[in-house]
Amino acid sequence: MASIIHYDIAMDEDDCEKLQRIIQGNILKIAEALAGDLQWYSQNAQLVPNSFHVISIQPSDDYRFKMLYDFSWNLFNPCLDLNETFKRREEVLFQVSPGALVFAVIDNARPSPADEL
Repeated sequence: MASIIHYDIAMDEDDCEKLQRIIQGNILKIAEALAGDLQWYSQNAQLVPNSFHVISIQPSDDYRFKMLYDFSWNLFNPCLDLNETFKRREEVLFQVSPGALVFAVIDNARPSPADEL
């Protein structure tokens, strides 16, 4: 599954610091895709707004890059006296395309009971 940040960027852009600034400024556009399905942890798990932080970007090959990022998610359940915040560190590959940054996000949606059968 591809997530895209549309941005006026040259196809041959390879400045990792510039890419990091662009992504950090637009990360909310793809935040849900980057966090994935938090229902794997709990039905009460929720993404903490504005918690995404790009840690680093490293070149891979042919205008492809690896981005290391982290974000926080919260687990709240008053019946069980739970109110915990967790930080997760992940990485994703992306490439520079004409006018866009295309992220290769893995779809980790929880299967439905019908899918499990």
